[in-house]
Amino acid sequence: MSESTTNYFSHKLEFNLNKKPAKVSDRTNWGFLLPQIVTGVLLVALGVLEMIGGFKYTNTNIEKISPLNNDVVAHSFFTPLFFDIVFILFGLSLIIIGVLSYLRYRKYIFDGKQMLIGYRPIFGKKRIIKEKIKNFLGVRFRIVFYQLGIRTTNKYIIELCHKDPNKNVPLYISVSPVLVRKKWKEYARFFKLPALINTDEGLISRNLKDLDLSLKKLAAKGVITDNFDSYDDLPESLKYVRRKDKIVLKRKNTWDIYNFMAWMAVIAVSSMTVLTVLNFKLFYQNMQISAYGIIFMETMFIALSLLILFRKEKLVLKKHKIVNTHKYMLFSTKHNEILKDDIEAIEVSHNPASGRYFVSIISDNNTITFGAKLPVNDLKWIKCFLIHEVIK
Repeated sequence: MSESTTNYFSHKLEFNLNKKPAKVSDRTNWGFLLPQIVTGVLLVALGVLEMIGGFKYTNTNIEKISPLNNDVVAHSFFTPLFFDIVFILFGLSLIIIGVLSYLRYRKYIFDGKQMLIGYRPIFGKKRIIKEKIKNFLGVRFRIVFYQLGIRTTNKYIIELCHKDPNKNVPLYISVSPVLVRKKWKEYARFFKLPALINTDEGLISRNLKDLDLSLKKLAAKGVITDNFDSYDDLPESLKYVRRKDKIVLKRKNTWDIYNFMAWMAVIAVSSMTVLTVLNFKLFYQNMQISAYGIIFMETMFIALSLLILFRKEKLVLKKHKIVNTHKYMLFSTKHNEILKDDIEAIEVSHNPASGRYFVSIISDNNTITFGAKLPVNDLKWIKCFLIHEVIK
């Protein structure tokens, strides 16, 4: 089977198939673009206002402190005009990128027998493809990790899967795990196609009859077996803590390209903050109140970045449920939880687009993901351990 994937633009989409012809558009949601565009507009406005009023303010200051008819030479590593131009150019780039992202889209039309796919790129001609439903491999459920600023989050996707990624059709896309598995089963039954999922074993098919059964019932039928060996060594990437009323699995800190890029951004912004503070008098004379705003924004960015970079992910196994928590430097938050009796699948899932593997704990109404940066063999250990704890 093919593991080809499509990078969809939407973060929220649902293909309503009750009416014929059924239509849906895949394009970047305004809700995700609006903060970017608003930030761009504010940066352009700030740059223009400073360019118009900043020089006038500077000249007034010089007249006050300089004797008449004397030449004054101002030495500065960065001139006010430099920052004005940087703000304007950066703001314009945010606006242009946001508008262009919205203009591109894919449109899908289902007439009951075949799917019509139209794609409008940012540049170039519009393309149209027709494909019969019987030519699709099945209805696939997958989870995509995507970068939202410095934060990594999940996008849950249900799609008609084709061996040609250009013919994949999004049926349901959401950043919330609620009801995703239920939607997956409904679409698979509607199209009468296999239910597919990407795992460490490749793209595999699930029996529709078994999708409604819990992990405990699947074990009772012999579909799921307990292969956990308590004598196996604990993976080096994990910490295991056994307490009176719970078991805690902690993921040790791991690094990847996203961590490296985030740290580079923190170092760059920290350097800019130090430069701003050391030259605060010059910044204040030329930029007035904006100097305080720059320091505040830089400080907030550094604080939030460090908070996220030092976040630790944990799985807490209690008697009747599994809880996913995020531990920060000073506090912890409950990210998600699922009752053990409601768990219908535990998989080592694969995202072919990024090459990452992770453990998925799935129920009809919810999904927990864990260990996105861990080695595959360590994830397999976690899968066996979790299945053992759920069905014992």
